[in-house]
Amino acid sequence: MFRRTAPALLLLLLGVPGVLSAQYFGRNKVQYSRFDFKVIQTEHFDVYYYDRERTAALDAARMAERSYGRLSKVLNHEFRERKPIILYASHSDFQQTNALGEAPGEGTGGVTDFERNRAVMPFTGSYGEFEHVLQHEMTHQFQYDIWSHGRAGAGLQNLIAIAPPLWFAEGMAEYLSLGPINAETAMWLRDASLEGKLPTIDQMTQDPYTYFPYRFGHALWSYIGERWGDEAVGAILKATLSGGIEPAFKRTIGLSLEQLSDQWRDAVQKRYLPEIGARAKARAIADELLTEKRSDGTLHLAPALSPDGSAVAYFSEKNFYFVDLYLADGTTGKVKRRILKSGISSNYETYRFINSQANWSPDGKYLAFAAKRGPRDVVVIVDVARNKEVKHIDVKLSGVTTPSWSPDGTQLVFTGYDGGLSDLFVVNRDGSNLRRLTTDKFADLHPVWSPDGSTIAFATDRGPRTDFKTLAIGNFRIAFYDLATGTIRVLDHMDHGKNVSPQWAPDGRSLAFVSDRNGVSNVFLYELGDQQVYQLTDFYTGVQGITPLSPVLSWARQADRLAFVYYEAGKYDVYTLANPRSLKRSPYQPQAVDSTPMLARVSTPPIDTTRSLQVRDEVRPQVGEGGSIYRTQNGFRSSSELARSGDTTQAQLSQPVSISALMDSANYSLPDTSEFTLKEYRVHFTPDYIARPSIGYARDNFGRGFSAGPPFR
Repeated sequence: MFRRTAPALLLLLLGVPGVLSAQYFGRNKVQYSRFDFKVIQTEHFDVYYYDRERTAALDAARMAERSYGRLSKVLNHEFRERKPIILYASHSDFQQTNALGEAPGEGTGGVTDFERNRAVMPFTGSYGEFEHVLQHEMTHQFQYDIWSHGRAGAGLQNLIAIAPPLWFAEGMAEYLSLGPINAETAMWLRDASLEGKLPTIDQMTQDPYTYFPYRFGHALWSYIGERWGDEAVGAILKATLSGGIEPAFKRTIGLSLEQLSDQWRDAVQKRYLPEIGARAKARAIADELLTEKRSDGTLHLAPALSPDGSAVAYFSEKNFYFVDLYLADGTTGKVKRRILKSGISSNYETYRFINSQANWSPDGKYLAFAAKRGPRDVVVIVDVARNKEVKHIDVKLSGVTTPSWSPDGTQLVFTGYDGGLSDLFVVNRDGSNLRRLTTDKFADLHPVWSPDGSTIAFATDRGPRTDFKTLAIGNFRIAFYDLATGTIRVLDHMDHGKNVSPQWAPDGRSLAFVSDRNGVSNVFLYELGDQQVYQLTDFYTGVQGITPLSPVLSWARQADRLAFVYYEAGKYDVYTLANPRSLKRSPYQPQAVDSTPMLARVSTPPIDTTRSLQVRDEVRPQVGEGGSIYRTQNGFRSSSELARSGDTTQAQLSQPVSISALMDSANYSLPDTSEFTLKEYRVHFTPDYIARPSIGYARDNFGRGFSAGPPFR
């Protein structure tokens, strides 16, 4: 009854649209902290924050106005009233919010409700990832604003009549916050094409738990934007007000959903199926360790091999609803037991399994991992043989991820979250002598101690492309922190792609990491001797966890075995490589990533330009046959049409609006903080609607209690 496929659990982890969660607003939940909110008033938003996140909140307010400028341009829509954005300094704080009915799950990045058009989200420690979530949630604010005709919550009947599928709402939000297909979405498309499980639009509509709407919806909207122009996205959204989803597509692009589905699926398969012969599956070069057949479950996340490789700790839903920490044999994958408990334990509400992993002490006796206990995260140390907690370290920070042991077993380094920012911290194993290593706005994630104890490797967005004045955030790179001098060195050959999840080789001369620099997440090696990068794997799908920033590697120092998470057939499995450096060949040479548009591989008839285009109501089959449409001052036109009279006196095309180009421009619509007004927050209570009173009794592992609901909301 509780067992679901990986995409189903992912949907629950990442959250459904705010339309659904809005209906639970007002229920009580445990609040450990008092948040004294203040307000940053910008031109289009009221940004709610509290003092310790003030610095990050001011940057977020600037990002919000920039995101508004981008989305307003693409969707051709402006707000009539300011929208609320509620910010929390960490996920632990976010889970105490009373702006939502139920506590957000571990994987909920943000929520937007329909009734108030509130976007509620935590800082993630990475400005780049935070802006992705912010622009995603703001897309929902635009959707709801259009459907409610500019008055928050006023268009409930429209929303019910339109009944937007998840692929429509969430896919559009992903496209307008990420841009065209990225490495993660491409991974899902390659896998679905290979397994023969690429869904139709109807399947995505009817069964979003099987066909993950975030990734497949993102791919569909990318195809639409590429083929008909990004102007079509806003045109379709607005057209839903006159008849719903299917008529909106027919009116704008001249295709039914069935026709669009067929053409999109054909384009995806022609784009990705030819890559099968050029790349390998994990089992071709590595050994299976944790799979559904061997270990149950479809999620096997953040593996941590014991020093001798005889055991592996990992996060999994197994055949239960909650994601917990399990211990399995390091060779056969046979599950030994669950390590403590999380979701059904009175001690820990959740383990940090999305962007964190457990780590073994050098002697192989203890595991350290991050968990939420009460108001904040703690570092938990467990005696593995006795399956008993021996210590939990409360570091008085907003959040904690990925604690890693020093080689002598006396200290732990971890990523700590303070005021919405992430930094590196070190603490003694008994909880004493907490020391902060970095203090800045850069993201500092996935720290791991070198075998000689002199250096900490970590993933960071430091680099020439990151500029906090313009809030331009560069790609993730691997860097070294020298403990003796406190200096940081970003490694060479990290200019492209996402580079994360570093793991030291047993002798400390090499460093494995994951990079998607060639369009697919693979395992790479950095050699300290020649300071060169080597590609070790060339997989068909990819080495990745639930998110691109999930840690996925573990290197057993005594056994010289490397474990990694591999995505295949809609599941996250763990494989191992013995002596991984034996796969090293010549130094990696950058290759041009195949960015051939999907529609370029689809044969389409020529566009009929003999008919004139109407702005809204006329079905335009010539556009539906594969052309692009652009908006001018006089309305829409086909990309093959000459500019109309009044647009220009020359036969040239007007510049199309592109979400990709807008996102590449850091200065576009970016305000200065001097334009903002900072105000105190005053609480105002107003009822939302009248309902029947209710009363209930609850009993679970947390205790017993009564609940009740008032006759109004």
